[in-house]
Amino acid sequence: MKPFSKHLLVASVLAACSTTAAADTFSIEEIATADNFRSSFPRDMNEQGFIVGISSFPTNVDIDLSQLTAAQLASLGITDIEEVEELTPAQYEFIVNSLAANTNNNFLQKPIAPYQAFLYDGMTLPVSFFNEPEDVSTITYLNSINGANTAVGMGYGAYKPVDFTYTDSEGDEQTNTFYVRDYISRGVWYQDGQTATVAPPEQSILGGESAIMDVNDSGLAAGYASIGVSPGAATTIESCTPEEDSESIQTRPVEVCASELWLELHNATANNIAPILYYSRSNYSSRRSIYDIRGYLWQLDANGEVISSTELGTLTERREEDQSDFSSYAYAVNNNGIAVGQSYTYHPERGAIRMPAIFVDGEAIAVTESDEYFWGSANDINDNNRAVGYLTATRAGNLRNTGFYYDVDSATMETLPGFFNGSSTVPSDINNNGLVVGTGEIEPTLSTTRRRVGFLYDTAAENAEFINLNDAIACDSPYFIVDARAVTDSGEIVASALKTEEYVDGNGETQTREVSVTIKMDPIEGELNNCREEENKVERSGASFGGIPLAGLSLLGFFITLSRRRQHKNIKKS
Repeated sequence: MKPFSKHLLVASVLAACSTTAAADTFSIEEIATADNFRSSFPRDMNEQGFIVGISSFPTNVDIDLSQLTAAQLASLGITDIEEVEELTPAQYEFIVNSLAANTNNNFLQKPIAPYQAFLYDGMTLPVSFFNEPEDVSTITYLNSINGANTAVGMGYGAYKPVDFTYTDSEGDEQTNTFYVRDYISRGVWYQDGQTATVAPPEQSILGGESAIMDVNDSGLAAGYASIGVSPGAATTIESCTPEEDSESIQTRPVEVCASELWLELHNATANNIAPILYYSRSNYSSRRSIYDIRGYLWQLDANGEVISSTELGTLTERREEDQSDFSSYAYAVNNNGIAVGQSYTYHPERGAIRMPAIFVDGEAIAVTESDEYFWGSANDINDNNRAVGYLTATRAGNLRNTGFYYDVDSATMETLPGFFNGSSTVPSDINNNGLVVGTGEIEPTLSTTRRRVGFLYDTAAENAEFINLNDAIACDSPYFIVDARAVTDSGEIVASALKTEEYVDGNGETQTREVSVTIKMDPIEGELNNCREEENKVERSGASFGGIPLAGLSLLGFFITLSRRRQHKNIKKS
């Protein structure tokens, strides 16, 4: 669709249904959630108004009850699967969440992908990769879109059946069908229905993993890829096959044993940064791997093929005694070729930690050397070489995130004020005019869980204040904005918002639930409303970022730990 016709469509939709008032500073257009999905989460928007993101919780998966364990069936109140004519909404939701790919560790069950990429170009279109659109086990993400409407992301491999036969201790042959994938993940380039993938350098175990997080106007893509199996994982995977003189019986393929290890590491929490060491647990996901990962820059041609690549460094070298994976990740790249992201390094008391990294000429540069912080990420960078991200420290006995603003040219960092002192704040994006958007807490309580909202902050303005985006829209809006994901150079914002919808439960009664929707916010003349009544405020859970991706808004946690992002083309793309 041509950009001019896209603008006409947006204008007509806004004229017909936007909820605005004279005092508002933004009008809202809700972007339709993809068919057969419950929620959506935006990831990026370009100046043409094209949006990429992730649809969450599939609503039309054909469920094979024979795949469920006896315990799972019992918890659903099912004693005979032949007698089940139709699942209740609660039963369906339980099964989809139980079999979620990258969460379910029972490889005798075929997983269900909880997420699928979408592209909005006037219509919301689901995006399938790898020519396997009917496979319900393939997770796909689109992370960024540039001014040429080139989108990039990643896709996890589809799970396929593998029969494994072994002789048990009684001398009888046993055969089980396991579900494994040919590779963990692949970085993906996407444009006009055409796709290309970026393969990682190391693929020896489970096919390796790669992802593209961002692409700039010249086709320079930023992401990460596996470069080698970590020392500890290599030892563990080697033990998956018993020694010839061993009495142990191998009851599953090596691929399944390795997959179990990868999943355990992938879903592990960073307990070494817990507020009280040895006595509490962190709710930040360490999202580790069997592989050493490195941030990468790939120069792509007009067809998404790799012309050249640059491996990015880490903030320090791995210590000899450290057997875990030691990695770096690039989440965004600007039009000057400077990338930002995360890298493992070491804290004098906390051990291996992920910290923000700026990548210049392949070298990883720290934004701070302060021991006050022990986690963080640089999430975006604009074409003026100004980066934003967050740093994590202990505040009042809890882990809290502090937003930061980093000038690459002067090598100076300053923290962002947030809504109040101690407000956990995570910037997602910065445009070329210095506007920053993200998510932040607005309740100054001692609770580990505090309500959060999408924010806007102007780093170029004198006496700038954090703006709660819920105060910038109509008072009677059905939306509660929890996270602003991207801001263009023209000031348009794409954000995640909650709204209430009705559904019919298993007893035929009408119930309500919150769903996440994608909204596009267009700036208009007006003033902040500050008129939200307490009953209109939605109590949010999960103020702790670094999170594990589950169905619903906890997906945001994944994108804050695995971070982002893109870059800013001439729009917000930086």
